[in-house]
Amino acid sequence: MTHKDWNDNKIEKLLGDVPDISDNRPMSEILARLKQDERLNTPHRKKSKKWMPALVAVAALLVIGLLVPSMFGENELSMKDQSTDNKMMQSEDAEPSARGASLENESSTDEEAEMGTMDGFSTKMASETGRTHHFAVYSEDVTDSTLFHLGLAGDQALSIAVTFIIPNSQINEDIGFLEPTSYDLYKKYASRLDESALGFQEYHPYKGNIAAEDHVIIHQLPQGHGYDIGSGSMEVYLDSLQDTFYGYQEVRFENEDGTATMFSEVGQPSTPLILKSGRNHLNYYMFEQQDGQQFLTSNFSQPQPSLNEALQQMKVKPNDVFKPVIPSTLNFEVKADDKLTTIKFTQPLDLDAMEPEKAMQMIEGMLLTAADFGEQLQFENVVQEEWNGFNFSQPLPVPVGSNPLPLILK
Repeated sequence: MTHKDWNDNKIEKLLGDVPDISDNRPMSEILARLKQDERLNTPHRKKSKKWMPALVAVAALLVIGLLVPSMFGENELSMKDQSTDNKMMQSEDAEPSARGASLENESSTDEEAEMGTMDGFSTKMASETGRTHHFAVYSEDVTDSTLFHLGLAGDQALSIAVTFIIPNSQINEDIGFLEPTSYDLYKKYASRLDESALGFQEYHPYKGNIAAEDHVIIHQLPQGHGYDIGSGSMEVYLDSLQDTFYGYQEVRFENEDGTATMFSEVGQPSTPLILKSGRNHLNYYMFEQQDGQQFLTSNFSQPQPSLNEALQQMKVKPNDVFKPVIPSTLNFEVKADDKLTTIKFTQPLDLDAMEPEKAMQMIEGMLLTAADFGEQLQFENVVQEEWNGFNFSQPLPVPVGSNPLPLILK
């Protein structure tokens, strides 16, 4: 019989022909038989469901897959926040340090500016105008100010005359009155002046006691003062007095007991030093210190017989210490007329063809030399009518001091 011959009626008939199955045993007998069956009394270990670990692993991976990115995201945010906080803290910590460093740098800069260390303050006073700096001081520079002249000890056993321009407001505050004498200025500032910061030896104040009586300076010298240990030291001492005490007539030298000092270089009681307040008939040369600073100064204070000879000699190198400020090829004629002396150059003088600093040293060296003779100069045959503040169409200003320096106090 194939499956095709089956139908519902046939199936129903077959099922109806099956005999009924019945079990007439009492239930107690069946139960007892079941209890005696060893198959039912032996415990069976439950079959492990081998798919469970795999399912757990899959679930774990899903959980990790969901949680880890979230955790990383939170960590990144946390790290970013922490980094930001750290940066802010570092910034806050750095600000005081930066401010402190800034203040320290400003303080250091101010000190350097004030101290200078004068890496040639005299060679760079040019300034805001952009002009070549000056080696001389003029009346127009002293508006509402006071000049303090001083002879400083240079490298080569010589006194270099310098000039400090001090505002009258500072003079009034420091001294208590205006128009102080050179003695007043010396007593107030000499002991406080930082000479080493200016590039000079520590020479002032003078040893012993300095006093003033009328127009006389009295220097009371102690035993072993050392100013006369050699001709060089004696020259520096006397020349510095000459460069310092303007407005006085002489300096007297006394021992502590009031008697006249005997200098070993002289071998007899000293005579007063006649002061000339810058009228010493000296000519000027360029002198360079070991630190590179350049100054205009005399040839060891050797006086010249006339202004013409003094100017002509300034074309010649006098020794290994000083350099001439007038080119040897520059020829000129000197014509004196009362208080005005005319310098006429043989060939047109083109100042722009010279190095600005050397041109300035030449002009101001000549002006300082003329002033040392009490004369005023006028130049003729100069190409430029005006140059670095000078007007060559008229008489040139008379210097009132040389080598301007800043007043640096200890």
